[in-house]
Order: sequence, then C-alpha cells, then structure tokens
Amino acid sequence: MKKDKLKLYILETLLTAFLFFALFAPNIINRFILSIFLLIISIFTRLILKKRSIDSAYEKQVFIMMLIFAIIYVIAFYASGLYFGYARSKVLLSLWSTYTFIIPISVIIISSEIIRKILLSQNAIINIRGHKINISIVLIFIAMVVIDLLLYTGIYDLTNIDDFLMAIGFVLFASISCNLLYNYLAIRFSPKGIIIYRLITTLFLYIIPIIPEMHLFLRSFLRMIYPFIIFMVMEETYSKTNFAIAYKDKKRNIIFTSISLIVLSLLVMLISCKFKYGLIVIGSGSMTGTINKGDAVLYERYDGKEIKKGQVIIFNYSDIKTIHRVVEVRKLNNETRYYTKGDANKSNDEGFVTKKDVIGLVKYKIKYIGKPTLWFRDIFK
Repeated sequence: MKKDKLKLYILETLLTAFLFFALFAPNIINRFILSIFLLIISIFTRLILKKRSIDSAYEKQVFIMMLIFAIIYVIAFYASGLYFGYARSKVLLSLWSTYTFIIPISVIIISSEIIRKILLSQNAIINIRGHKINISIVLIFIAMVVIDLLLYTGIYDLTNIDDFLMAIGFVLFASISCNLLYNYLAIRFSPKGIIIYRLITTLFLYIIPIIPEMHLFLRSFLRMIYPFIIFMVMEETYSKTNFAIAYKDKKRNIIFTSISLIVLSLLVMLISCKFKYGLIVIGSGSMTGTINKGDAVLYERYDGKEIKKGQVIIFNYSDIKTIHRVVEVRKLNNETRYYTKGDANKSNDEGFVTKKDVIGLVKYKIKYIGKPTLWFRDIFK
C-alpha cells in the first residue's frame, strides 16, 4: 500500500473513531470541542494529503442553485406553519446563542466539508482479489453521517431507549439521505454550494425567533426527501452520461419512484398522527383477544361527535395514550362521560373520559407489525 493511502486510511479511521466516541459521550465532547477538533483536522488534512483538484467549471452555477434550494427549503418549512401553527423558538438569537450554537456549528459545517472534499479527491481505490474497492468513500460517508447526528441529536440522551429510537428514526435516515447528496456534490463540484446550503438549512433555527410546530417526524421526512429532489435536478442539469436509457425502462423507473414516494408519504402521515388518520403500536395486553400486544391500530382523529357504547377509542389517561372500549355513556350537566375498560381487564378503568380526552376512534388493526419495536425496547431494558 502506498504511503499516501496509508495516511489516508489512518486519518479516516481515527476521525471516525473519535466521532463515534463524541456521539456517545456528549458530556465530554460538546459542539465547541468538536468544532475545534474538526478545524484542526481540516488544516492537518490539507497539509499531509495532496489536494487533487476536481472542481467543476459549473462552480458558480452550482453555488447559486444550492443557495436557491436552501431558501426554498426554509420557505417551505415555514409555510407549513400555516397548517401546523407557529411557536416561539427554544433558542433565541443572542450573544450566548451565537457563541454556543451559531459559531461552533458554522465551524463544524465548513471544516467537515473541507475534509470531505480533500479526502474524496484522493485516489483511494485498492484491489482485493481482483475487485476494485474504495473503502475511503465508505469511511468518509460514515464519518459525515455521525457529524450530522452530532449536530441534530444534542437534545437526545442516547443511553435512553426512547431518545435513542427518536435519534434513529428522526435523524439517522435523514442524515444518510443528506450525506449521499453531499458526497455526490463533493465528488463532482466545489464544496462551496454544500456549505452555503448546510449553513442556511441548519442555522435558521437559531436565528428566526418563531418556528412551525411541525411534528419532528415530518421535519425529518422533509430532510430525507428533499436531497433526493435536489439530486434529480442536479443530475438532470449536469449529467455527462452519454448512454441512453430505453423509454420503457425510464418510464418504469419514474412510476416506481413515484409510487415509493407516495407510499412513504402516507406512512409518514400515519406515524406522525398529525392528520385525519394515525397509526399507533399496542404496547400492553389490556385488549388481548381483540387487539394484541405488538399489533398496530389505524385510527381516525376524533371530530367531536357522540361516541357510542362498544366503540374502541384512543384517549389520554394520566398523560398516556390508552386504547380501551367504551362500556358506558352518561350525561351529567351537559357533559358526556365515557367509562372505559380493556377487553382483557376484569374491571373498568378508574374515573371517566370526556370529549377533550379523546384522541381518535379505532378503525382497523394490523397484526404483528409493531413487534420489532417492542423487541427493540425489551433488548434495551
């Protein structure tokens, strides 16, 4: 193995190892320390590795396009507040937020993109039993995904099962999607477009004093699907591929992609529980026989109409979403009271449920679909 390749692999391995350590030791490695570390690595990388220029002639055009994409992203995000409503941002612009968030995050983004650009420009292909493999691209991709996780999972304690699942479900997949795009752009174009896009789409949360109350799952879905749209536009605009794709194959790919996006969008809408219908996994055995532990139920959001005896409802009970059957309905002083019971329970639930407590009405059940989630929780317990 050549000396330059050895340096490259050692550097990438140490970088990835440090980032994983930082991910699970947030009390030791904060954003400020991470920013200093990446700044030093970016300088060190420029010094020890030969920078092979692969900048595109379209550098200025790509920069402008990424700037426009970033502005559209922010506008679309805030336009969603017309449906979800707006709330006061948790972090308001101040000297403290500038020092704690804006400056470190900016340094992390700029430094990481410099590192990405230099490392991807290296000739890191090795032959293993006649097969050419670029391990470097894999290591860089993993490292950059972890950096993205560090930027977005600061609010999570990854040693806690609930927060760990939140980080995986709401951050990881979006980070993978984003970094696939960033790697594609870094290989073909200048990093300036990526930097301006990341700065705008990350820092606006710490600058604008209000924020749409969009569910975190929907925000992650937007971050996950938007890079795919950018990739399609950039590939269509700057692709240098000369071979032709058969019309039928191209049409089939478009149909398959469209169906996949529609299905994925429907799943997001259901899981977020922010629209007319929602999906929830059963985590207890109180309805065993009718709805078993590990099943998932599809429910319709409650619209205020009268609920009949025998209907299965979802309601808040001591700040916990509960799915039980209505066994009695009483009206007292213009207030309707619903008394509930789990089908597998011997006695009724304590107290009663009013309309303000009802979340939705159960429509269908899907067997076993929620078992992987429960197994994962049991492993952590």
